[in-house]
Amino acid sequence: MSLESISEGIWVSGTVHTAALGECGRCLDEVRRDVDAQVQGLFTLGKVEADEDGDEPEDVFEFDGETLDLEDVVRDAVVTSLPFTPLCRPDCPGLCDQCGARLEDDPDHTHEVIDPRWSTLQSLTEQKES
Repeated sequence: MSLESISEGIWVSGTVHTAALGECGRCLDEVRRDVDAQVQGLFTLGKVEADEDGDEPEDVFEFDGETLDLEDVVRDAVVTSLPFTPLCRPDCPGLCDQCGARLEDDPDHTHEVIDPRWSTLQSLTEQKES
């Protein structure tokens, strides 16, 4: 981590190495991933001013005069480097969309699909069985 004193405040830059923990977007198994993210931000004394659109600058943070709170800077850098949908592996089959069964455990998993045009006839067989 590098800290530089500049006229506007303190410029912080560096690299963060961490581990991210989450769930696979398909099968909900645990996913662990090492993350290397570039961190940079300007810490200024006083309130951060919004621009003409009312938005606060993305890489400008408040400095209380004594300590630098790097939590927001690090979180922003790490979160933007993570995948939108983490996967345990690229070919993960996921879960069955009808019953939630894990497709990796049962690759031949299927459901009987009845043509909607014949669904009325199925109700007749259900009545006869009862």
